Amino acid sequence: MARGTVTRSLAVPDLRRSSVIVVRVPTHTDPERLAAVHRYHILDAPADGSFDSVARTAALVFGTPIATVTIVDVDRVWFAACHGLSGVTQIGTEPGLCASAVLQDDVYVVNDGAIDPRTLDHPLVRGELGLRFYAAAPIITGDGHRLGTVNVIDREPREVTDTQIATLTALAGIVADQLELRLAAIQAVRAERGLDEASGTHATASAKLAGQLRHLAAGHLDGEHPRTCQLGLSSPCDNPVEVKVADPWGDSAWACIQHAEDVIINERSTFIADQKLNGLERYLRAAKRRAAGPALTPQNS
Repeated sequence: MARGTVTRSLAVPDLRRSSVIVVRVPTHTDPERLAAVHRYHILDAPADGSFDSVARTAALVFGTPIATVTIVDVDRVWFAACHGLSGVTQIGTEPGLCASAVLQDDVYVVNDGAIDPRTLDHPLVRGELGLRFYAAAPIITGDGHRLGTVNVIDREPREVTDTQIATLTALAGIVADQLELRLAAIQAVRAERGLDEASGTHATASAKLAGQLRHLAAGHLDGEHPRTCQLGLSSPCDNPVEVKVADPWGDSAWACIQHAEDVIINERSTFIADQKLNGLERYLRAAKRRAAGPALTPQNS
């Protein structure tokens, strides 16, 4: 069974063994295939002509009046490009055409839709269009999922040649490559925006925190303390200390403004500690006072 297909189970009796054989029938609604479709952010994207040349080339090679580039969603076949049809952006997923072609690894050919059992009931065959000929190559991603098709359509029955089949397959490969480039561009832009937003957020927080730290530093150096910063990591820091920082476990260190700022921003549980008490000790003493309730006054606390 081809990769990326979901299956329906049909019970078929085995008369020789008086048992049941389960036949797996693939469908276009496989969750992994649909996830791949949505990963490329192509459905309902504004028309930019990216695949128009592919559709025109397919029509030229086959000599057909109609060619399309389609993406098969769960309940519709969306046209990423359309040559020879106007005012049509999507059709249903009735079996027989694109919704069936995405279940194949190779080119799917209907020489005469009026007599082919796969397409007898399809609206494009029975309806005003009067489709007779259809050939489609699946658009296959690098990880094996078939997103849609590059296909050609005619109102007259046709035969195909090996060269035409090879060309249609190559055109589907071009679409797959363009989709990968599109996805890479989208991911690059999102990553860049994310970095910019993170950088902007960090800069804003940094400026605000630095101001707060410098305000606190004025009254933070009354007692004994080291002369230089204790938070030099890769190399010693010779900057004079200005504040004391601590974590919830009671570990504390004296730091210059720059290193105190870095550790508080990057280690969310770190906070400015009391000069004489580790952070955890101060927290526990404050918690005891709160637990004692209103009976405690500032004089006896």
